[in-house]
Amino acid sequence: MIQMKRKKWKIPGHGKNSKISMTRFGHFKKTCPLRWAGFFVLFVLITGLIACDGVNRQGGVGGRILPNVTGGAGEVLVVMDNFNWENASGELLKDILMEEYPGLPQSEPLFDVIHVTAASFDNVYKYHRSIVLITVSSGQEGEIRFRENVWAKPQILVQITAPTATDLRQLIRDNEARIRSFLVVYDRNRLIKSYQDSKDMGLQKEIADHHQIRLAVPRGYNLDFSKEDYTSVSIETPDMSQVIQIYDYPASGPEDLSTTRLIEMRNAFTKKYVEGPRDDSYMTVSRLYEPIAYELNNNNMDVVEIRGLWELENGFMGGPFVSHSVYDASRNRIVTVDGYVYYPNQKKRTKIRQLEAIIYSMEII
Repeated sequence: MIQMKRKKWKIPGHGKNSKISMTRFGHFKKTCPLRWAGFFVLFVLITGLIACDGVNRQGGVGGRILPNVTGGAGEVLVVMDNFNWENASGELLKDILMEEYPGLPQSEPLFDVIHVTAASFDNVYKYHRSIVLITVSSGQEGEIRFRENVWAKPQILVQITAPTATDLRQLIRDNEARIRSFLVVYDRNRLIKSYQDSKDMGLQKEIADHHQIRLAVPRGYNLDFSKEDYTSVSIETPDMSQVIQIYDYPASGPEDLSTTRLIEMRNAFTKKYVEGPRDDSYMTVSRLYEPIAYELNNNNMDVVEIRGLWELENGFMGGPFVSHSVYDASRNRIVTVDGYVYYPNQKKRTKIRQLEAIIYSMEII
């Protein structure tokens, strides 16, 4: 067994009796559960319907060797003329790509968007990881194509052509969910692939032995606490905690995947295992902000995903969390993989996305 690092969760860099600086709860913004639930279910379903062009996924057109991609995680490069970018089509595209990311305490966009014109779209930009390439010309037919590894690898390209600005706007509107889901899911899958290639075999064995699941936890995470029903691994820095917790418990059946029951059990496990700096403080799901819950299928499993905010009972800390829960019929139990972040006064989208990639890698053994 890997050496246990700690039994109590605490503010990074602070001792048990240290004074705690209050997290900026005033910046928390409630997200509409129904709007986001519908959006995420839609993009999960649509992703399987998007067919990519006949581009060799391993080596580009004609099997040639491609360079690595450039650009940061969560970035999208939009190649579009200035007139359309500054008018209706551009505004619609911005709304799609920069829609608010769900379940975060501060408002953050789904993607960071970089805009260039076709004249500036040279070899440097062609290597970007995620590109939306738009051409408006009277000789073009209205068309949208989803492609992979055209100029670099692993790269995705959404290529949109239209004869007029009006046709372009309608084409974008008709394919709004497909565009968004293609970019979101591909971005996540790139992270999952990276984590699969760099997973910590010791942690994987520890998690498999206790919970009978496979999970792509990359090197850099440390084992915090491990019991038969609960395991916690994390990355800790002086100002940030990024934590994956896994727990399982007996179930009557799939009906135990109700949102109320899942939140109740999360609170029970975090009260027992995730203590704050005071003896009477512990993690709980925030009662001020309604969690987002919806159903999806991942790795051939029916999953309930919950996104929300956590806080400390009898304390002043908080942050976002995301969890996947499945009913394991062969063992008549519920298994939950949950990720949460503590990163006060900082943007948290990238940290949550990294945890999502680990969570989405879950498979029952």
